[in-house]
Amino acid sequence: MPRLVHALMALLALVTFAAPTARANTSLDSIFQDDAVLLNGFPGPSLDLMKGLGATTVHSLVFWNKLAPQPRSRSRPHGDLNNPNSYSDAAWAPYDALVREADARGLQVLLSPTGFAPRWAAGCSTRDCKPDPKLYRQFVTAVGRRYSGSFKDSSGNLLPRVERWSLWNEPNQVGWLNPQTQAAPLYRNLVYAGLTGLRASGHSGDDVLLGETAPVGRGRSTDPTTFLLNLFCIDPHGHKLRGRAARQQGCTQFKRFTGITGFAHHPYNVSATGPARRPPHGPGDITLATLARLNNVLRLAAHAHAIRAGLPVYFTEYGIQTRPPNRRYGVPVSRQAMWLNEADYIAYRNPAVRSVAQYELFDGGDTGVFTTGLIFHSGTPKPSLDAYRLPIWATRKGSRTSLWLWVRPAAGVPQNVFVEHDTGGGFLDVGQATTDSQGLATLSEPGTSGRWRIAWTDPSGVDHFSRAASVRDR
Repeated sequence: MPRLVHALMALLALVTFAAPTARANTSLDSIFQDDAVLLNGFPGPSLDLMKGLGATTVHSLVFWNKLAPQPRSRSRPHGDLNNPNSYSDAAWAPYDALVREADARGLQVLLSPTGFAPRWAAGCSTRDCKPDPKLYRQFVTAVGRRYSGSFKDSSGNLLPRVERWSLWNEPNQVGWLNPQTQAAPLYRNLVYAGLTGLRASGHSGDDVLLGETAPVGRGRSTDPTTFLLNLFCIDPHGHKLRGRAARQQGCTQFKRFTGITGFAHHPYNVSATGPARRPPHGPGDITLATLARLNNVLRLAAHAHAIRAGLPVYFTEYGIQTRPPNRRYGVPVSRQAMWLNEADYIAYRNPAVRSVAQYELFDGGDTGVFTTGLIFHSGTPKPSLDAYRLPIWATRKGSRTSLWLWVRPAAGVPQNVFVEHDTGGGFLDVGQATTDSQGLATLSEPGTSGRWRIAWTDPSGVDHFSRAASVRDR
């Protein structure tokens, strides 16, 4: 970790940002997640870099078994598990540091209380585990109380308030809920319990996301379409499940999901590789190429009164793996930069989507883990670092080129950019443009040949460039 901190400090010399401002309402939130560096106890340098790149929210999983007392014991520990003081200060410390440091920088925090459950709450038999919803409610209550804005740590210091939540992580994946044949009713009861815990801890008016679903179903995992239909107790036509099907999915105890303000999804392509528009294999898989499937399920669920109509969609985890360093999966680093920009463009064009997401700032140290970072583990930036800061996408519109661009660190202030064009002799300035307050703009340029990029000068006077975009990018 010291090597990563030194690398971050070096990168901060190149990545600067506007002074912290009040939290702005944006229509396209930029969510960043990297628990390895955000929960190491010293998240400040990583948060500075994320902020400088234009992130507006940081997302972190709150692991139940890492906070719980005596997590390996079969017996439930004594004490009030609704009370944050029943959990150790050392276990809370990484989350306290993240919440404090993010708040100091004007970054919002999205927390996801999730498994894995401690042994005394996991309900495990030989192969299956059924986490206890009542004990999960107590855990969520403790997390909610600690970050209610009125709780003081053991040193007497007030902790900031967290106002954005999601419940569990990838419940349609066997690694998070098992057995998957009962994943929908298991997750449904955990959500009911989590909502109760948030209300009991003073968060009844907060943003709470349902889902956090994985994009594909493979092996013993369930595709998100099937999982959500079972979760909402409806068939593919929107009719309520009845008879044996309803009993198998626990639908006799179904209650409308009240208090849910959005739906969270992880729209990765298969193995987090390849272009955003590549269709997945499974008919129930939901990636960026098949978002209509998610829109349809949510529409059917609203019609069945399982959720409120018009529930917005939040992408809370997404990334593209590179090779190197991954030896099995991944794309060249230049392709990662291009396809991350394409993903942002797709999200921008979908009126139901309210956020984009980047999973990992740094690649993990082991080549067997995710390599979706914008920076190699060594500290060397990938091309995607610049591409994340200044997304650009070019499309052909007749004899002209439509350029979509985003100065992600706009911080609520319109930004001036230079438009540059290269037809073979190098990039030349061909004009200027002003974005809206979110840093977004769409331009129409003559011709369709060559490559386009934008140049932007940040408030400290440092020049930044987007990647070079072409209408042939795919």
